[in-house]
Amino acid sequence: MREPISRRDFLDGILLTGAGLLVPGRAPTTSPADAFNGYGGIGDYRHSNGNTWDVLSAGHTLRDGGGAFEQRIAAASDTGEMYDLVAVGGGISGLAAAIFFQKYKGGRCLVIDNHPIFGGEAKRNEFLVDGQRLTAHQGSAIFLVPGKGGYTERFYEMIGMDRSAFAYQTWRGPSPELPLAHSPYATPQNYGFYFGPQFGQRPGVWVMDPWGRKLDGAPISETTRAELLRWGTGRVEAPRPQTEGDAVSRQLDSMTLEEHLMARYGISRETVRTFLSPIEGGGYGLGPDALSAYCNYAIETQFPEDGDDTLGDQMFPDGNGGFARLMVKTLIPDVFAGPRTVDAVWQSRVNFRALDRAGQATRLRLNSTVVRVAHAGDPASAPHVVVTYAQGNRLYNVSARSVVVAGGSWTAKHIVHDLPATHRDAYAQFYRSPCLMANIAVRNWRFLYKMGLSGCRWFGGLGDYLSVRKMALVGNEPRTIDPDSPTVLTIKVLFAQPGLSIAEQGSRGRAQLLGTSFAQYERAFREQLADMFAPGGFDPRRDIAGIILNRWGHAYVNPQPGFFFGSGGQPAPRDVLRNRPHGRIAFANTDLAGASDHRNSIREADRAVQQLTDSQTR
Repeated sequence: MREPISRRDFLDGILLTGAGLLVPGRAPTTSPADAFNGYGGIGDYRHSNGNTWDVLSAGHTLRDGGGAFEQRIAAASDTGEMYDLVAVGGGISGLAAAIFFQKYKGGRCLVIDNHPIFGGEAKRNEFLVDGQRLTAHQGSAIFLVPGKGGYTERFYEMIGMDRSAFAYQTWRGPSPELPLAHSPYATPQNYGFYFGPQFGQRPGVWVMDPWGRKLDGAPISETTRAELLRWGTGRVEAPRPQTEGDAVSRQLDSMTLEEHLMARYGISRETVRTFLSPIEGGGYGLGPDALSAYCNYAIETQFPEDGDDTLGDQMFPDGNGGFARLMVKTLIPDVFAGPRTVDAVWQSRVNFRALDRAGQATRLRLNSTVVRVAHAGDPASAPHVVVTYAQGNRLYNVSARSVVVAGGSWTAKHIVHDLPATHRDAYAQFYRSPCLMANIAVRNWRFLYKMGLSGCRWFGGLGDYLSVRKMALVGNEPRTIDPDSPTVLTIKVLFAQPGLSIAEQGSRGRAQLLGTSFAQYERAFREQLADMFAPGGFDPRRDIAGIILNRWGHAYVNPQPGFFFGSGGQPAPRDVLRNRPHGRIAFANTDLAGASDHRNSIREADRAVQQLTDSQTR
């Protein structure tokens, strides 16, 4: 456990103690930024692994505000720029807003983002392991095969997405071949459950093929076993929503997902909270006790035409970062060398100098945190909007005839200075929870092959599951895979705390995420993997080549009952923001759909741009 791994020198080998790096005086040998960020990998994304210390600090300055901050905003330098559209946020939604604006109207457009590189949560991590470059996703990951002629396919064509599905690596390892999934979120055939020390087992107990073996050997009671089997293998028929907003949808939105699962499968609250949280609802960051039951059905009713049961989930090697790159190439052709194809754009380096050049129709300004968006006068008649952003220690103003606020709800409610009470009340009903995406590069995965595993779940500890995946054959990715291939194991850590309020779960989770040093997380992952995979001969000193942590403090929107369709005679909070632009400002982001999906990011941007375009042509 003491063996150094990639860039351990960031921390001088010192494990930070106590409450974590945010306690003054606890890390005398390491700067707060290095202690928090840790190793960022190689390549263009090496300084942008999640919300880094600099991004976090700028955002919290905005949140905390105060009189001195107001004085600084009043003294901001005006750049003299006037844009037809400013998109606040350079993630999928902000980039899509720029694309739709250029399609529907055209003009001068500026996209402003607070990170060192575009993409929002659709970014990559890159490692160099024994001479081989490995790529993994930081957040937004999978896509479904788009339906022919549907909304998603039409947008993909707009950005030069020349494939609807990928070919994947082929097996070159020993016999028998171990089936591998295409994404870390699919359940491969060779799967196991691990029951660790919290179940009174030292060493822990592995149950292979848990559903096929009916959980035989699991250290749980017969009652719990029967309940889990009803959930995991039962074919319980229940009415499903057919369209968003139908009677079944509204009924589901009136209860929690936990209540729905208990009634549908006849399982206890204790079983739900011990074994199914946060897996059920994990796509929303929290467990089923806090979420609307409609969460489990929202995506399928929002995009019923997408998906292919035979092809399954699709995934760029870097997740949906591939889409972000295609979108930027569409807006600013010089940002990537070569043609606008999946292969060329995915493997090319970013030409950062091309992003914010004068004279081009769309500009993208990075490392710039928007701190204020306000109409220049009465929102009903103001000729433009003033957008103030921080770059380093200085504040700047630009003007815009229209603005799409495409960042998340947690920033939008702070930065739109003249936001009306109706919109503030709506934003107050948006809750967000954090996520830690840990990418752990291993020199090989023979230890899993020896155990007959290509994926697994565990109960307790950091995260819940992992799997080895075949990479899409994009660019220069290796064409084959075997147990001796270096790979990246992605572990998603969520912070559900069943029983607490939805707001308290989010705030406590953020405190834990932000108050734990890189060294503490590194140590915990090394110990956990050593414990779990000891039967396969795993040795963290030998097998781990590097760890990158991507901290997302507000990763997921958490829709509570009533979020989707309203309750108590009041409109749904998302509809207030969707249906009522504020003067020259409209609102986008996947939050407003109530489901974190890149297609919702795109569609919400489309709607926002159309609202602004229509209002200014009337």
